[in-house]
Order: sequence, then C-alpha cells, then structure tokens
Amino acid sequence: MYLKIKLRWNSFSIIVLCVLVFLLSVLKNLRAETTVVHANIVWEMTDIVAQCGMSFKWEVRKNTLWSCNPQLFPEGHTADGTPVPALKDYVLPGQPIGKLIGRFGDCGRIFPMGTSGSINVLPSEDGEFLYLSMNDDIIGLYGKGFKDNEGTLMVNITQSKEE
Repeated sequence: MYLKIKLRWNSFSIIVLCVLVFLLSVLKNLRAETTVVHANIVWEMTDIVAQCGMSFKWEVRKNTLWSCNPQLFPEGHTADGTPVPALKDYVLPGQPIGKLIGRFGDCGRIFPMGTSGSINVLPSEDGEFLYLSMNDDIIGLYGKGFKDNEGTLMVNITQSKEE
C-alpha cells in the first residue's frame, strides 16, 4: 500500500515559491563581511578576494574612529579623514590625511574609500585580495607616520554582481 499525495498549487504556493527562488538567486550573488582595519598597519590584508564582474560596496560602522595623530585628534576622526590633503609619500597623495584607502593586490589600483561608497572590479584585479589602509605618511618623512596612529574601524563590505 502506498500513500498518494496530491499537490494543490494555488496562488499563494506559487508566490511563496517565486519569492524563495528570488531570494536564493540574490544570496548566491551576494557576499557580506565585516573587517577590522587598524590605524597603525600599512596595507592590512583582508580575506576578501576580488572577482571580475563583481562590485564592492562598503560602509564604516558609525561611532568607529581612528586617529592619524593622537596629539592633534585625541578623540579620533572618521574614515573620511581630516581636511588636510596628503603629500607625496603618503598612501594616496591628494586625498585627505587619515582617510580610509583601498587597494586590490600587492601592487594594484589604489582608491579612496572614506566612510561609504562602491567600486567595480576590473578584469586585471580578478583573484586579488583587498587591502585597506589609513592615508598616512608611509616612511615617516613628515612625522611618525603609522607609528603614532591609534584606533580601529569596523568596515562592512558587500560584494555583489555588477549592475
């Protein structure tokens, strides 16, 4: 003896199935991660790997501050940095000192990040790790460089298919 089960497809069942299929396809193409960036480390490697055809979106958690100079900014500053443009020998000259900066790979494209934004991955960056850093004096030419930096940022990074 076997049991015969009848399936009834009504509008509600079809809608639920469609929503589940949609959610699964979105989750398959979306990866999110929170990473900690230390102010005193030049080019901190994340475990996020760039993939061609993907884009990154980031947002620094509110109330996370760091400081490129604790004597001048004892309370710290945001990932947007200070209102002073960086000179040569900084991570990214011309951008604000203390700003969050990103890079794909060991010697790849360097880009300003700040508290939020997005960027598309180029074909040449496929398979490269994402590195993060504060925009500060790399070799200590204008002061103590990274040696006197304090604080950490919590950065939420979402990777998804380019739109």
